[in-house]
Amino acid sequence: MYGLHVNDIYRYLFRLTRDARQAEDLTQDTFFRAFSSLDEFRSEKVRPWLFKVAYHAFVDWHRKQVKRPLYFVEQMPEQMDQSAVDPADSLVNKEMWEVAHLFLERLPEKQKQAILLSAMQFSYAEIAEVLGIDTTDVKRSLFRGRQKMRRMWRDEVDDEQIR
Repeated sequence: MYGLHVNDIYRYLFRLTRDARQAEDLTQDTFFRAFSSLDEFRSEKVRPWLFKVAYHAFVDWHRKQVKRPLYFVEQMPEQMDQSAVDPADSLVNKEMWEVAHLFLERLPEKQKQAILLSAMQFSYAEIAEVLGIDTTDVKRSLFRGRQKMRRMWRDEVDDEQIR
């Protein structure tokens, strides 16, 4: 169980905390909590359950960090697109991810989480299980979050054209 999911859990927590050490600590806490409550595990899928445990570990940590603002990583993908050899293309690609990241930060927490988990290839049912909401709410959160990000993107483009 640990070897199969530790990297995904770490990446998820790193995206949430933007701190490698904190992500490592929360990953360790996630697996400690998971192993401690294995006898209570009733689901047939381990991965969504582990992400739910990770999410709750993050929420508990975040509540303790009330004075510090919540940031997500500057770049959402694990690696930048290596096919973009031209430095100008690379710069544009980096700037686009930075803008997308800023838009993601402006979304309500449930929409942020739904979009992040969706980007990690979770199904609606798995996202619902991780976040403790129903599938309809996941679909609604994804739709509204993506819609808001598109609107913010459009507004950004319109502002650029006015300048």
